Amino acid sequence: MKTVSATELKTKTGATLDAAQKEAIAIEKNGRSIAVILPQADYERLTKLENEYWLARVEASEKNGYAGTKATTNFFKEMLKRHAKA
Repeated sequence: MKTVSATELKTKTGATLDAAQKEAIAIEKNGRSIAVILPQADYERLTKLENEYWLARVEASEKNGYAGTKATTNFFKEMLKRHAKA
């Protein structure tokens, strides 16, 4: 992963954003990592994985009798469907 300083990001925003379309870019301030810029496809993949994780947790809880109502499960399923269409 490429790393740039906050100062470099400030002065080379366009070039940094262009590079971030291909790979994650770590941003450092005062020598410590403070943020990461991800390519859009990576962000979407991670969001989808997180949504699937929480849906699986809801479904497992429901099977074990711990989930509230089926509305919660339906809510997460709808979120995944909307995300898949986007």
